[in-house]
Amino acid sequence: MSSLTTGGNGTVDLELNLGRLLDRNPQLQIPRDEYNINVTSNEGDQLSSEELAREYGTFPGAGHPAHLYFHLPLCNYICHFCNYVKRLVPRGKEDPSLRLWSDLLIEESRRYLDRFDWLSQARVESFYIGGGTAALLLNSPEYIEPLVRHARENYDLSDNVEFNIEGNPENFQRHHLETALGLGFNRFSLGVQSLQDEVNDFTKRRHSSAQSIEAIENLLATGCPFNVDMMFGLPYQTPESVRRDMTILTDLGVPTITIYRLRNADREEMGIGNRAVWNNPAVRERLISEGRFPDLDSTYAMRQEAVEVLLEKGYYPSPCGWWSRPDTYSGGNIPQTSKNKWEHYNTMIAYGPGAYGWLTGDQEEFLQTHNITDISKYVSFMQKNDGLPLNFGRRLSGHKAIGTALGFNFKANQPIDLQRYKDRFGADLMEMEPFASAFAELLERGLVEMVNDGTALKPTLDGEALHEEIIFHYFHQRIGLSDAPVCRR
Repeated sequence: MSSLTTGGNGTVDLELNLGRLLDRNPQLQIPRDEYNINVTSNEGDQLSSEELAREYGTFPGAGHPAHLYFHLPLCNYICHFCNYVKRLVPRGKEDPSLRLWSDLLIEESRRYLDRFDWLSQARVESFYIGGGTAALLLNSPEYIEPLVRHARENYDLSDNVEFNIEGNPENFQRHHLETALGLGFNRFSLGVQSLQDEVNDFTKRRHSSAQSIEAIENLLATGCPFNVDMMFGLPYQTPESVRRDMTILTDLGVPTITIYRLRNADREEMGIGNRAVWNNPAVRERLISEGRFPDLDSTYAMRQEAVEVLLEKGYYPSPCGWWSRPDTYSGGNIPQTSKNKWEHYNTMIAYGPGAYGWLTGDQEEFLQTHNITDISKYVSFMQKNDGLPLNFGRRLSGHKAIGTALGFNFKANQPIDLQRYKDRFGADLMEMEPFASAFAELLERGLVEMVNDGTALKPTLDGEALHEEIIFHYFHQRIGLSDAPVCRR
């Protein structure tokens, strides 16, 4: 088992074990039930819904690039590890729910458009319908077509806008994809998680490995880029089974394979999700006592096996955790959605229960927006009030803003331009504290490297392997919570 570092000649050296990498970086060891890394910040000054709405109204977003997101909180089954905002809608009973949610999402968007002129003037470069299981909408074109038409008629979509929708294998049959292509979708996200039927049965996913392969073949036939989401650290997985899964996917020629470690922390406590079945303390303790969860060494051995296969087949991560074949995307081989969200940290306009976004622009401080997470309360609010279904906001300034921006940029796995931080924040990342010592340590530990003739920083492959831990420890905690004097131009 070997870790991955980039040699001076650009070749990949397979020398160090990922377990030893963690041993050398004990500050980055995060237990399974505390592991819920998110690039959004849990710090900053909290704003009430009324304060956030006022800030939204004065935001200078017109003419700036943005990402537009709609959240459909419906699933035909509830995965036991899932802690996103969703509710069960049994198969065969989707139509009333799909009609309701298509109407609600359009109505929420209209309320914002009616209040804030800048929204229709922001330059939307990427559009994403997520969930839940967003592709349930493809079952009923009469519900997804109005939502797509609303976005096209009311927002300034760029000529080459990336149009995304995500779903599970059963949602990407040929007739579903014909509907999607007819509506202009040009990129897809497929949730597989594992090609082991034993794993999917235990997690209560309702599809087989054969259905997953069929969906992948259907997506390949479209000629559009797509990613297949895979997890590691799940019960019944082994390093060998993860390697086998990766070999199957790369042999099929999947354009992008995303790999995620099991997150078993409670997102409900963070205000950005629901409690998963496995978050329930009694259930979690039972699974632990039964020895269902792999230990930390085994979990990282799984990732190591996945990465070795991906590198052997010519894949490279961009953003971190998203491994793509060469020339899948332009401009750094990174999806446009990821460029907007992470590389450039553009404004993200987000609608739906539990949806969270951010307002960035060219300002030194950022606003995070958080919608009502309780689905019933969201529906009730939308049906009984004419306001905005906001829950709260966060204002990020000073080191919290810089740390958050660094976390997003690090996640993109693209060069982090040093001059950009000088121009925007007056922050010299290599000379001023708390940045200088943090990056000196990351450089010394081989987790970042200087690129572009010393004008930018970029994660190494070791840094990519631990990118979420690095974002949490170095950027959110060490930089974001620093009490050093705030940088100002």
